[in-house]
Amino acid sequence: MTRSFRWSFTVVGVLTLAILFTSSVPSAAGFWFRDRKKPTAPTNVVVTATTEHSVSLAWGPSTDNSGQFVYLICCPTGVNTVVDQSQTSYTVEGLQSGKTYIIRVYARDAAGNLSSSSNVVTVTLPGEIAAPTKPVVEVLDIGPTHVTLSWLSTDDGPYIWYTVFFDGQQVITLNSRTKTFTCSAVLVPTGCIPIRPETTYEVTVRARDVDGNNTLSDPLLVTTDPADPNDHTPPSPPVNLTAEDDGGFVIVDWDASTDDVAPPSLIRYDVYVNGVLRAVVVGQTIAAEVDGDSGFNEIAVVAVDTAGNESEPAMTELIF
Repeated sequence: MTRSFRWSFTVVGVLTLAILFTSSVPSAAGFWFRDRKKPTAPTNVVVTATTEHSVSLAWGPSTDNSGQFVYLICCPTGVNTVVDQSQTSYTVEGLQSGKTYIIRVYARDAAGNLSSSSNVVTVTLPGEIAAPTKPVVEVLDIGPTHVTLSWLSTDDGPYIWYTVFFDGQQVITLNSRTKTFTCSAVLVPTGCIPIRPETTYEVTVRARDVDGNNTLSDPLLVTTDPADPNDHTPPSPPVNLTAEDDGGFVIVDWDASTDDVAPPSLIRYDVYVNGVLRAVVVGQTIAAEVDGDSGFNEIAVVAVDTAGNESEPAMTELIF
């Protein structure tokens, strides 16, 4: 009787251990135990095509006991590229022409188990490392205190970044999706130098591609218009001013002011909290994440035109 009991107990113990270490079997309480089995490694990774800025890959599929996993392509872009398990081919883009890349593929399941590495492939992309074409810069609009520019440059790569200079001073860097920029005396957020009436500035634009190549435009001389000596009229005060608590910050918005000279895009708004200047925006009617004070807050917004004329303040209150 005792031996039979011990044998039964031993069998139960073995079955219990088997359940504990089997990822696909639930416990009596209904909980699933952690999957510790890693997927099989992707096989036969090959390069199927290249361009100056991309490489196309294909590989043999992995398998996993869970049935759910993704592929990780390491690491031509500097980080892992995640590919769905239904795909066994992928094109990695945004690479540098003429550069050599070492690539391998892994599989990772939903429990985080990482497979062994696939075979390693080495590929050198075609093409020379060519710089963007010289930007062609034009003036779209000009006034006493602002200059609006446009430019055009091309490159064989997917991205171009443009840096604008006034008299050799860097003003702003923009991506290729932005083709215009306004520099103005009131554009505080851009770091623009003050634009003065009847003053000549040398403007240049530098284009930089994904390979780090730079091309500088020819200098363009821009002379601002004379100021209107009769502009003494301030903008209209902002209206419908509201302020909301946003987790320790204040979101302030209002309806735009109007001015007899300055267009809406060049009207500046100074945002004050309890008499302290906390934010400056231009051509916008919202200021997000403005610092507030604990307790009572008196919020004021003043519109300022390009001649420096200030409107009457719009006022509201907020209690944190």
